Amino acid sequence: MSKGLSLAARFISIVMALTVTVGVVCFPRLIAVDMHTVPHGWLVCLLLGMSFSYVHAFGFIPNNPYLRILFSPIVAWPLIILGATMIVL
Repeated sequence: MSKGLSLAARFISIVMALTVTVGVVCFPRLIAVDMHTVPHGWLVCLLLGMSFSYVHAFGFIPNNPYLRILFSPIVAWPLIILGATMIVL
């Protein structure tokens, strides 16, 4: 991957991760009105995607090929999109 494309992907990752962080911390009512209606499965999906995006955004590249795939935008971005979509629906 070219350096410019890599920087763009890392920028998108940090923006997505920060958006999820601000949304969950500052506006928790967007996820659930009370503690009994929290969609725990989809929230886990969203937070895993956020965490993987932070790892990618800060430039960590693991030596293990499985972890390299796990901490890439290929996994992180769909997790965020899927989790956010299912929470909103």
